Amino acid sequence: MTAAAQDLEIASLREKLAKIERERDELKVRAECAEHERNEYRKLYLLVTLELERLKRQLFGKKAETVDPAQVQLAFGPVLEALERARGGGAAELEQVESELAKLRERAQAEVARRKVDKKPPVPHGRRDLSLEDLPVETIVLEPPERLLPGGDALVKIGEEVSEHLDHRPSSLVRVRVVRNKYRRPEPEAATVTEVEGQAPGRIVVAPMPERPIPRGLAGPGLLAYVLVSKYADHLPLHRQQKIFRRLGLHLPRSTLCGFVQGSVALLGRVVEAMWDDARANARWISIDATGVLVLAKEQCRRNHFWVAVAERDHVLFRHTKTHDGLVPADLLKGYRGYVLADASSVYHELYRREAAITEVGCWAHARRRAFDALSTDERRALVLIGFIGLLYDAHRLATDPTTGITDGARRKAEAAPVIDKLFAWIAAERAKVDDAMPIAKAMNYVVNHRTHLTRFLEDGILRLDNNLAENELRREKVGAHNWLYCGSDDGAHWNSVVVSLVASCQLHDIEPWAYLRDVLTLLPSWPAKRVLELCPKRWNETCQQPETQQRLASLRLLGRDDTSHAREATASG
Repeated sequence: MTAAAQDLEIASLREKLAKIERERDELKVRAECAEHERNEYRKLYLLVTLELERLKRQLFGKKAETVDPAQVQLAFGPVLEALERARGGGAAELEQVESELAKLRERAQAEVARRKVDKKPPVPHGRRDLSLEDLPVETIVLEPPERLLPGGDALVKIGEEVSEHLDHRPSSLVRVRVVRNKYRRPEPEAATVTEVEGQAPGRIVVAPMPERPIPRGLAGPGLLAYVLVSKYADHLPLHRQQKIFRRLGLHLPRSTLCGFVQGSVALLGRVVEAMWDDARANARWISIDATGVLVLAKEQCRRNHFWVAVAERDHVLFRHTKTHDGLVPADLLKGYRGYVLADASSVYHELYRREAAITEVGCWAHARRRAFDALSTDERRALVLIGFIGLLYDAHRLATDPTTGITDGARRKAEAAPVIDKLFAWIAAERAKVDDAMPIAKAMNYVVNHRTHLTRFLEDGILRLDNNLAENELRREKVGAHNWLYCGSDDGAHWNSVVVSLVASCQLHDIEPWAYLRDVLTLLPSWPAKRVLELCPKRWNETCQQPETQQRLASLRLLGRDDTSHAREATASG
């Protein structure tokens, strides 16, 4: 073979080799793209699977995020072994760790069992003693037929048999007729008349008209309170109340009922604003959260929001806003100095930036919820994370007095701090083994990224481990939305936030809301503006017992007044 032929063959081989290398590079790129696409599809598959599990649980499963404690307990053994191996601990150290966690779990279970024993025994089924109930009594006397026959008067009564049952009569509306007698002073020539300074002879005198919550309005405070409680506590929309009133024999259009609510909120809003000011000035901690609400619009409903703030078990405060951005909580808690219990939403970043005196406290319930969502994709690790968080709640229960509800902060810290150290050690060992797209990875990242805020409860015994107080209060709006579906206007959403603030605060302080709203609506028209905070549910029991308040109520009430006999006389003479 000549040299020229060899060169041509070598060039051909080199060309083939270059072609093979290009094909190899192309296949490598395609393999990398395919691997990337596979990973992306795997992430999408996991997200869709997770979303499917959530939807199935919402539609067909229980809403409670419950986990079998036995499964959680079984997951702790291997975890403790892994932790000790990672730090080079021996069998003695492992046994000590297991003993500490076992003791904590045993004490928590013993505490729960003791509280169950201390609970009042259940009311037995069967016939109830109705004499213990505070109900009006109607007595019906039945005579035997023999008593009505000739000679029945000769029967001698030797006793009686008494039986009781419950019955119902429809609630009734009352037409209140206010009679104000008019008097004319006698002429001065009458010898028995003595002129009074400032009162000319022959002057007509009449009692002043008592103030009503809505000036010249049709409804008294009792009816206004009934409409408000029915709508915002019992979740009866006004169109249903209209039908109820019609059955009672009174036609009240929805426009009239809306006027009742609007006029009442004009007064009650003063109390709620005073409660907001008191919370911002005096509350040591505030739990805050928000939920969406639909508001009727021309084309389609707009999505607005209800915010709730629970101020240290003193006030439950709602506020309606059109937006859900960082300016809203920053405005609601402007000037506040204290702890804020909230989730890790970015909507609160502006609040923390503006108010340097606010200390953020994290929510372990949100951390647990992320672990619960990961059960379907990584059950073992999710159970371990849920178990660690359960130990924190056990430590809180052990340090809390069941009668007073006061938490011993030092004891809770001593019990919970070792659990937190072991939790983060476990996350440090396991996080690298989990793909970033996995739900359990997101749950671990949540705990690690918010460690400072999640462990803030160790600093003070007054702090809770979660934001559940605010979330539980938002449920009343979600339950109501199943009945009224949407708010008719922004004004209607504002009315909702004002009245629900008072109803929820009444429930917080164990106050019957109808009687409270009736009396507060009676007092507010003439109540001093500087003392309006005295009418909030937190201070109502104290305010109501004051002689001045009792005197005001006695003079302003029309129903239930002490001078009903004079009213009856006036009605009879008329």
